[in-house]
Amino acid sequence: MQNAFTAVGCILLIGLAGAAVYLLGWVRDEHLPLLSDLVIKVALPCMIVNNVLGQYTPESLAENLPALASALLSVLLTLLIALPLGKALKLPGPRLGVFVVMFAFSNSIFIGVPVSRALFGEAVLPYTLLYYLANTSLFWGVGFPLMRKYGGAAAGQRRKPPVPLVVILICFLLVLVRFEPPQFFMDACGYLGDLVTPLSLLFTGAVMARMVRARTFRWEKGYLAATLGRFIVCPALLLLCALIFPMGDMSRDVLMVQAGMPVMTQTALVAASTGSDEEYAAGGTALTTVLSLGMIPLYMLLIERVL
Repeated sequence: MQNAFTAVGCILLIGLAGAAVYLLGWVRDEHLPLLSDLVIKVALPCMIVNNVLGQYTPESLAENLPALASALLSVLLTLLIALPLGKALKLPGPRLGVFVVMFAFSNSIFIGVPVSRALFGEAVLPYTLLYYLANTSLFWGVGFPLMRKYGGAAAGQRRKPPVPLVVILICFLLVLVRFEPPQFFMDACGYLGDLVTPLSLLFTGAVMARMVRARTFRWEKGYLAATLGRFIVCPALLLLCALIFPMGDMSRDVLMVQAGMPVMTQTALVAASTGSDEEYAAGGTALTTVLSLGMIPLYMLLIERVL
């Protein structure tokens, strides 16, 4: 439990630093996309390279297939619950797709990676990447088309797959052929990969501060259900899937924590591009991000006392 409170304190402090630099005007709205791109397109790919190529072998990759299968199945099951639930709540089209995404998909990078590193240490990062692979591939393969369908946006041009998803797939292929990059390359990736946690939390804090200053948050229909989906349904389904695909205790615990992270930071941005309700998405993101700070100690209590 001490690790959990230490993690919350660290995350809160860096997040508050992000909020402070935004409110002081040192980071402005036009800088936020740059921060996001630095994480998604530079720091995170380097972290993936350093951890996958540095820690995986074909044998260990095969051993972790049950963990990947559990993550994929748990997200798919959550989607099967979220869509009919959103329809039962009679949410309008521009909010229905957003609700499904908020219910089913986790913020496995901007919050999930810092939390996992703080709670379990550096050695568990490959497990977080497995959940990221499942979460992100299904988000773009299922969640994004749903938001576009119910948001009413035109199909438009095809979106390119996110850089980290491409990098992780390439890295797994390189592991299978036993490719070993030079040490200076791995060292450089390690240094750049270390930027993921601080930049992610600074970005999250700045986005939260922007929402507070704009006073855009209002309690809306579906927020309670989406919150329960994020913090209870998805982690519970992950634990159920872990019984179907047996895995080690550590990988199970890390995946459960990843499954219980708040709404994806990108949800509001994607909502705007698909004709969905951007403010509804931003409010759900803010709500679950704040509540996640209280959920982290509860997850650790569950891991220590029950699992």
